Amino acid sequence: MRALPLFALAFLLGCGDDLAGDREDGGAPPSTLDAGATTPDATTPDATTPDATAPDATVAVDAAPPDGGSPDGGAPRDAGASGDAAVPPTDAGDDEGWYVPPVRACAPSGDVCAAPAVSGLVASYRKDAWLPDYDEAGTAPTVGGRLQIAGTAAASGTVTRVLVDGVDPEDIYTPSEGPPPFDWYHVWPREAVAGEPLWVAFHSRDAKWDGLADAELVVETTGGDALRGRFPVATTPVPLTYVTTDADRAELLVHLQNRDGRAHTLRRLRVNARDVTAQACLGATELAPGEATLLRVPFCSVAAAGDAWTVAVDFDDAPTAVGVGRVLPERFIVEAWPSGSDCAFPGANDANFERHRRAGFDTLYMYWGGSGRCGFDGATMANVTAPATPELNILVGDDFLQRPSPETAITDPSAIVGFLTGDESDGEIDDEDGIPRPAKKADDARRLWSMYPGLPVYNGGKTNKNVGAFAGMTDVQGMDLYIAACAPHITRFGSHPPIDGAFDYLRNTRENHMPSPTWLYAQGLSGVWNQERPLIGGEIHVQPDPQEILLQAFHAIAAGAKGLMWFQTSLEEADHAPRRWDAIADANWMVRAVRERLRVGDPTGAATASGAVLVEAIRAGDAIVVPVVNHDTTATVDDFACAASFVSEGSVPHWELATITSDVEVSVPPDFGVRDVFEVTPRGVAEVRPSVSGRRVRLRAPLSNATPVRLFVLAADEAARGDALAALAARP
Repeated sequence: MRALPLFALAFLLGCGDDLAGDREDGGAPPSTLDAGATTPDATTPDATTPDATAPDATVAVDAAPPDGGSPDGGAPRDAGASGDAAVPPTDAGDDEGWYVPPVRACAPSGDVCAAPAVSGLVASYRKDAWLPDYDEAGTAPTVGGRLQIAGTAAASGTVTRVLVDGVDPEDIYTPSEGPPPFDWYHVWPREAVAGEPLWVAFHSRDAKWDGLADAELVVETTGGDALRGRFPVATTPVPLTYVTTDADRAELLVHLQNRDGRAHTLRRLRVNARDVTAQACLGATELAPGEATLLRVPFCSVAAAGDAWTVAVDFDDAPTAVGVGRVLPERFIVEAWPSGSDCAFPGANDANFERHRRAGFDTLYMYWGGSGRCGFDGATMANVTAPATPELNILVGDDFLQRPSPETAITDPSAIVGFLTGDESDGEIDDEDGIPRPAKKADDARRLWSMYPGLPVYNGGKTNKNVGAFAGMTDVQGMDLYIAACAPHITRFGSHPPIDGAFDYLRNTRENHMPSPTWLYAQGLSGVWNQERPLIGGEIHVQPDPQEILLQAFHAIAAGAKGLMWFQTSLEEADHAPRRWDAIADANWMVRAVRERLRVGDPTGAATASGAVLVEAIRAGDAIVVPVVNHDTTATVDDFACAASFVSEGSVPHWELATITSDVEVSVPPDFGVRDVFEVTPRGVAEVRPSVSGRRVRLRAPLSNATPVRLFVLAADEAARGDALAALAARP
């Protein structure tokens, strides 16, 4: 099996109802939907694999038969004999109807606005995460790291200067012969307000930060010093892993995990420099090794997109866990980087846009000034067409700041999900002019924040060694690494990424960028991977097959993505092999069925699976989403096979997967109850009959080349099922 850290993430049962997705009806869900009957076959014409997207009806996951008997047709399992319960208990008093009942629950209470303010600076030092097993060029990031520092402004005014340990971070924009003191820095907000949160963050490769116990920070404004004091330089074994807002933006959701080998006790929770321990809903205060928890805290007032937030969690026996960031719009995007020749925008090529919409995309990448070949104006598309077109949002390209008057170019931001500062921009940290590349991207982010503070800024990456030096200089960090179609890869020739390579790179990005969100790429269809047939000529379509497409989409989900992105979409390739396009669509719609739970949830490692299988438990307030991915191979891909294969499409190597059944086990935290268990399929939900032992829910997951992924949901109530059905009912 693919081992992930095992821990139980505790959350609060009574706090989860408003984390539901966009439920459109309140009706009761149907009892059963045949997972295989309505899903089209997804085999490519040139592939030897069978349907790679639809769960086979013959391998249903312990589906309950109509008569309520056991999945194998025999009598229901005797819970007293084995310790397992095949059905929810019906004779347990208050536990009636639960697969696993909660043993505790809480809800936020009290007046957060009356919570006492806490003075002083707090900080967390994060060393860069990287993957030593991957043969990637570059220097291992063992020196320096990222600091996030939180405080309360003592004065109001425009920030004029920042000094960190006596050094002005603006010095990095003046080239010098020595190494730069910082790779990037931020202070937010730039307009400090006395009594409100103010934070500073930076990354440095200076070795001094590995030896300092503390350092001084000064933030000067037009109204006086907003911050002046010393902050600790310490890593914590209990980091914040993800911070976000609920759907109504009334509460802050704080995930953290004990990554130490011993227990730690939570003593105090501070949000925006107020001690909110008494008002918060704390999932657990004693965290065992590997255990995670989720804290829920109301805002003093409803937050606005772009507002600063700061979180500090104090422990009795460990350094404080600190995180800082900006409030972001509550979206989980499903984005395509469309081929330029497709012109897949309304008014340019309506049919191609409609094909993307039907495939489940709701966001398209668009160069602001590069749309002339398709006959539309970028500003008109973003400001007029997209706001008026359902299921069309725009990720603005990295040419935006180079266009005339960017500060006034956007008149209606409602359909804009964010700005790109660079794609795969982390190939090098140091530019030839002596200014760190992350510093330039951070400067772009500050310009965009000043123009459009309510919109996220996104940066894409491609390395595991350098991404840590970039992570944090934008709101959202991205990553791509592709394992199929003999696509170019960042590792050296002869070190082709393994089947779990995409997951490793995507998860490593999350480790560096946390507690902020990631939008992560999956491998789609692109003509850039095709090859010319030697000597006789003719194009060889070198594209991922359906099982490889689905694998990588759910690598992104298991890695904790808060947005699913595809490079690339090519309708020429979709027409050449329609079942590959079907696989993309199936992945998109499955993700859309649970995307609000994915947005507010966080990977916990609270699931295990037998065999060569990747599994994760992503914990939201009212659901645990469990992606299961087959990694058991019967055919593999390597650089030498790729180099020798460009004779015909049949010679292109592909990852092919074995037929197996994996035993999946999910540990349920004590303050979560499981009342409903179901599987999300590309066109509906399927019934699942788990077994239960204590607080462990067990599922059998048949997997194959035809069914490389499964997506289960353990829900606290019926809302998750209803939302999934509503989302999938919208599929054309």
